[in-house]
Amino acid sequence: MRSATWTAALLLASGSALAAEGPPRLSSRIQRIVIHALGGPAYDRPERRFLFFDPPRTQSHWKPRFGAHWIVWTDGSLWPRHSPPGGPRSWRPDTTRPADEADRRRVAAEAAPVYAHLYNGNADSVGIELAHSGRAGDPFPAAQVRTLAWLLRSLLDLSGGRLTVADIHGHKDLDRRPAYLHPSCERPGCPYFVDGQGRALRRRVDPPESLFLALAREGIGVPRPADGDADLRRAETITAGERPPVAGPVSLSKP
Repeated sequence: MRSATWTAALLLASGSALAAEGPPRLSSRIQRIVIHALGGPAYDRPERRFLFFDPPRTQSHWKPRFGAHWIVWTDGSLWPRHSPPGGPRSWRPDTTRPADEADRRRVAAEAAPVYAHLYNGNADSVGIELAHSGRAGDPFPAAQVRTLAWLLRSLLDLSGGRLTVADIHGHKDLDRRPAYLHPSCERPGCPYFVDGQGRALRRRVDPPESLFLALAREGIGVPRPADGDADLRRAETITAGERPPVAGPVSLSKP
């Protein structure tokens, strides 16, 4: 159960966005929008590989200050990290029209707090989780993509021009660390998972590039690298039910 202290902190963080006077604005701290997928390689837990759970179960496993600002469920509903006391746990925007005043205030308030969703990047970002396996070949439901596109447009608009599509990133773009074996040892010299050729695997390979192609069809053209799924495809070659080999040490320099 959420503590009274955390509830008060959440209301304080979102108070400016909820204020009746003045137009709603995205918190000035936010410089990046980060898109995640709930499913992933789960190198150390093969039984969880490329699986995801519904928003209530997912959020029940998150500590109070952990997690993305929203989960976009497969039916297009939005599940904010913390809803207002007494409010519904989820809501579904009308994606056939731009956000109205009430929507804008709601989105601005839900984006205001800082949550832990990105390595060394939480203070200046907002995070969006897509309920998806994370596999390259698994499609994203149309309703889910429409809601994500609507949310991204709303956030860009609320920034007053401060943010553009160039400020929308995939989780994999901003966290390029290798897949370390132990969470307590994540630095050069620690053991890490490798593929069959002995190359370091990356823990963050989400979301698949198919999501950005779907967003482009909705009119949101996010700049993307030429082969953004290369690390994901390597992760997908791991034999089902098995853990990949382990090696070390590792260089953290970009390829």
